Amino acid sequence: MSTTLPVPAKHPTRLFPKVLPLTRETLSSDGPSQDQPAGRAAMVTLLIALVPVLAPHLSHLPEWCIAFGGILFAWRAWLTWRSGFAPVKLPSKWLLMLLMALAIAGTLYTHRTLFGRDAGVTFITLMLSLKLLETRSKRDAVVAVFLSYFLILTTFFYSQTIGVAALMLVSLVLITSALIAANRDAAPMPPLAQTRLAGLIILQAFPMMLVLFVLFPRVNGPLWGLPADSVSGVSGLSDSMSPGQITSLSLSDGVAFRVKFHSPMPKESVMYWRGPVLSSFDGRNWRMQAGNPLRPARFEEAGVAVDYTVTLEPLQKPWLFALEMPTRLPEYGRLTPDLQPINTKPVQGRLRYDARSYPAYQSVAYEERSDLAPYLALPPRSNPRTRDLIGTWLFEGTTGEALVARALRHFRSEDFFYTFEPPLLDNHPVDEFLFITKRGFCEHYASAFTAMMRMGGVPARVVTGYQGGEVNPVDGFFTVRQADAHAWSEVWLKGRGWIRVDPTGAVSPARVERGLGGALPQRFAPPLLARFTGAWSTDALQKFKFNWEAVSNAWNQWVLNYSPDRQKETLERLGMKTPGWQEMVVAMVIGMALMSLLVAGWLLKAWREHDPVQRAWERFCKRLARAGVTRAPAEGPLDYGQRISAELRRARPASTALAQVQARIKAIVDSYAALRYGRARDAAGVRQFAQMVKELRV
Repeated sequence: MSTTLPVPAKHPTRLFPKVLPLTRETLSSDGPSQDQPAGRAAMVTLLIALVPVLAPHLSHLPEWCIAFGGILFAWRAWLTWRSGFAPVKLPSKWLLMLLMALAIAGTLYTHRTLFGRDAGVTFITLMLSLKLLETRSKRDAVVAVFLSYFLILTTFFYSQTIGVAALMLVSLVLITSALIAANRDAAPMPPLAQTRLAGLIILQAFPMMLVLFVLFPRVNGPLWGLPADSVSGVSGLSDSMSPGQITSLSLSDGVAFRVKFHSPMPKESVMYWRGPVLSSFDGRNWRMQAGNPLRPARFEEAGVAVDYTVTLEPLQKPWLFALEMPTRLPEYGRLTPDLQPINTKPVQGRLRYDARSYPAYQSVAYEERSDLAPYLALPPRSNPRTRDLIGTWLFEGTTGEALVARALRHFRSEDFFYTFEPPLLDNHPVDEFLFITKRGFCEHYASAFTAMMRMGGVPARVVTGYQGGEVNPVDGFFTVRQADAHAWSEVWLKGRGWIRVDPTGAVSPARVERGLGGALPQRFAPPLLARFTGAWSTDALQKFKFNWEAVSNAWNQWVLNYSPDRQKETLERLGMKTPGWQEMVVAMVIGMALMSLLVAGWLLKAWREHDPVQRAWERFCKRLARAGVTRAPAEGPLDYGQRISAELRRARPASTALAQVQARIKAIVDSYAALRYGRARDAAGVRQFAQMVKELRV
C-alpha cells in the first residue's frame, strides 16, 4: 500500500520521499505489484471483450475445439461470478497441465501439426481459454490480453472484408479497455470512461499506423496464405461450358470485377468482356483447345480507343478479362492465338491492371484455311436432326455469310424464348433445344448456333465472358457481376476474318442492350436477382446500395489491393521519384519520428489543458513574470520560489505585507510541488491550491 509522506516543517526543501529499495513493489509502473490478484472488474471486462474476439473464429474452428474452449470459458465466467460472493479456488496446476495435454493432442490429431494457419489458430484459442482458467494475478490478466491481441490479428487470415475490420476494431477497443482495467484495480474507472480512454489510445496510434501502412515495403501476395473471402468471388467461368452452367452463375450477385474508365464509356451493347475461348466440342460440352497449334489471330485497330483500369476479383484461374478487342494488357498478360487475354499464373488475389481496347476492331483473315480446321471439328453422329436441317439449307445454296443470317432468322421466326429456367437437355442437347424445348439461356443459343455453323462448313467457336454491367454513380466505377456472365459465338468469314455473332440478341435484344435486368421477365427472376426485379426500386434503398458498394470498393482499392505497384504509384504521386525499398525505409523512419513528435506535442498540450494543477501553476508563473520575476525553462518550483522571495526582498522594504506575500508564495510553491510530484493527490488539495493562486496579489 502506498502512503503520502508528510513534508517536514524544518526542511521545506525536502518534499520528496527517501530513496526506496529496489523491490518488485517499487519497480512496478503504478505502485501495486503485478503479482497482486486480478480484480473482479478486470476479469469481467476481459471476458466481455473476448466475445467479439472469439466469435469470428467459430466458423472455422473444429467442433471439438469450440466445445472444449467453450467449457473452459464458461468455467472461468462461473468462477468470476462466484468471486463476488465468496472466495473461490481456481483449478490446480496438475489439472491445467492435463487439460493442456488434451488440447495439444486434439490439435495434433486434427491438423497433424501445431504450425500453420489453421493449427496455429486452433492452438492459440485453446491456450487463451486455458490461460483464463489459471488467471490469478494482474500479470496473468495482461498475458491473456496480449494473447487476445494476437488472436485479433489471426482473424484477417480468414477474412479481410470491411465488416470484419470494423468488428476487429471494436474488439481492439474492448481488449485495450480490459488492459486498462487490469492495471487500475486500486482505482477502477467507470466502464464508459474506460472504453473512451481505450478508444483515445488507439486513435493516438492511428498516425503511426498510417505511416507504416503507406511506407512499409510491400510484397506480392499475402504472408499467411489466402483469406477465405479472397476466393469467395471466384468467377465461375471455367475452361468448359455445358447447358445450364452460365444460367447458374446468374443466381450470383457477386462482383466479378470493377472497371474505372479513363475515356468516354462505350455503349452497353458493345461491352463484351472477353474471357475463355472454347473451340473443342464433344456434342454436349465445349472446352478450351489444349495445345492450340494455330498461329495467333490478328486484328486491326479501328474506331476510338477505350482506356480503363480493371480490378479483378480472385478467381483462381489464369485468365484476364478485357473489352473486345484489347491492344494493351499488363506486362504479365498476353493474348492467346484465340485472342483470349490470359495471365502468366492463376489470379489468387485481387488484381489491378490497365488496359486499352478498340470495340470497333477489324479482324484480319487467315491466309491459309487449313489453320481453321479445329474450328470445324464435330463429333460423329451427334445431333442428327440439326445436321439434317443444315443439310437442307446447304442444298438450297445457303452458305457462308448467308448461312449465318439464315440461322439468326430461324431463331427470330420460330418460337424461341430467352428464359432463366430452361428445361434439362439429354443426349443430343442441340437437337432437343432447337426442335423440342426452344427455351434457353445464352449458353444454349451460343452452343446451338456454333454447332450449326460448323455443320454448314463455317469455322466457329464459343467465347465466354461478361456482357454489360452497372455504373455506380457514387464513385463512378463500372461493376461487372457474376450475373452478367454471357456466352456468344465467333464465325470466320472469307475475306473478313473472325466476326462476333451473338445469337442471344436475335431472340432477346434487350439482353444485349440493357443487360440481364432488362431481358428477364419478373416471373422468371429468383430472389437472388432482387437488384433486377424491384427490391432496390425505391430511391433510398438504391442510394444505400450504391454508397455501400462504393465504400467496399474503396476498401478493396486502397487497403486490400495496396500492392507493390499501387504503393509505387502512390509514392510517386507524393513526390518520391524512385521509390525503392531503401528510400521507403528512410521515409518511414522520418515519418514515424515526425508523427511521434506531433503526438507527443498534442498529448503535452492536452495534459496541460486538462490538468488543473498545471493550469493554476502556469497562471501563477505568468503573474510573477508580469511583476518582473520570470521563471527560467529549466528552473524547478522550489528554486523558483526561493528566487521570488529574494527578488521581493531586494525590490521592497521589509514589512508585514511583504512577509505575508512571501508566506503565500511559499505556500503556493510547496503545495504545487507536493501535488505535482507527490504520490497522492486529493480533490480538496487541488481546489485549495487553485484558490491560493487566484487570491495572490503581488
